[in-house]
Amino acid sequence: MMKAAKRKRLEAKGWKIGTVEQFLSLSPEEAVYIDSKHALNNSLRERRSKAGSS
Repeated sequence: MMKAAKRKRLEAKGWKIGTVEQFLSLSPEEAVYIDSKHALNNSLRERRSKAGSS
């Protein structure tokens, strides 16, 4: 989460604050799919690291 002061400062300069889902206009199903792919990628990276691979 963004700190309230930073959010207020950015909004005052005209920035719009939102989520990745809002920015990319993702459906709930697409967001779940991307989250699961991201979790799988992180898990694989961690397993490779523990095994000593890159």
